[in-house]
Amino acid sequence: MQGQIFLFDMDGTLIDSNGVIEEIWHRWAERHGIDGHAVLAKAHGRQAAETVRLFAPEGVDQEAETAWVNQQAAKETKGIKAIPGADAFLAQLKPDEWAIVTSAKRFIAERWLAAAGLPQPKTLVAAEDVSRSKPDPEGYRLAAERLGHPATDAIVFEDAQAGMEAGRQAGAKIVGVGSSSHLTGFADTWISSYRQVELIRDSSGGLRLQF
Repeated sequence: MQGQIFLFDMDGTLIDSNGVIEEIWHRWAERHGIDGHAVLAKAHGRQAAETVRLFAPEGVDQEAETAWVNQQAAKETKGIKAIPGADAFLAQLKPDEWAIVTSAKRFIAERWLAAAGLPQPKTLVAAEDVSRSKPDPEGYRLAAERLGHPATDAIVFEDAQAGMEAGRQAGAKIVGVGSSSHLTGFADTWISSYRQVELIRDSSGGLRLQF
């Protein structure tokens, strides 16, 4: 698989934060008498504000509820760790060859990356940088633009359906990360660890992945 730049989702793709995310959304759902499993089915890959909009009971202050979710996330770093091989894989890339596109707020993303022992990217597109949440492709297009490329030059690494749809709509190739068998058709190929991927640089400066 060939590309010029790599665009990474964060949660579930570079860092294992699923336990923290699930706990926060279950607590939020319980506060409002909502089925937590139904919330989680939509929450993965989406901005907190979008998930709150989808599930908040009528009359609830959605802005305040989103702030509550983000505050909980900012406090939680215990158990957050890097996906196996992610640190070594990122270490092979130049700063202008990769970016992170996350549905998290910037301050949460920076805190969680540090907790996982991963580098802060030169280019980070966070929730406050876009007007529309994944599955809209805005975030991936913006990240590619900031790296000086069209999104069609990108390989997107994602674990959630919303993010894969966003990458696909942007025109990128998709590498699924994890073991979500029900999402097989949304990615071009899948890995469970970055140790399964070899990065090869070709003579023209392009990047090639060998699985």
